[in-house]
Amino acid sequence: MDDGLNEGVVGDTAKLMMHRLIVRRLRRDPSLIELAKAAHTRQADQFADWPFVREWQELLALPTGELVLKLISRDREMVRLRNSSPFYLVEGVHFGDYDARVRLRRAARRVAQRGSNTRTISARGP
Repeated sequence: MDDGLNEGVVGDTAKLMMHRLIVRRLRRDPSLIELAKAAHTRQADQFADWPFVREWQELLALPTGELVLKLISRDREMVRLRNSSPFYLVEGVHFGDYDARVRLRRAARRVAQRGSNTRTISARGP
């Protein structure tokens, strides 16, 4: 089914949704940051010279409130960085279940479709 949506936009929307779920958990359990730091250390060993390693290190050093805002930010920097998020590697943060991934992808597609419809209406004017 071709609904005309850009699959990259749908994927970015799904990653934002995942990080919103991560933030919910993080607000209940701030120790999740320490687990993400440990996951990031393992990631850094493998990708030592990649820019995202330093960028995530800086993000994980932020106070919890600032980190939370960054994780759910829609700015271009965070859209890019969510691709390499250490939170995906934290034990207990699991998006690997097939049914959960399908539901998340469908929800992301609906959100992206609504955003696409809003932009189309705005472009046409009142």
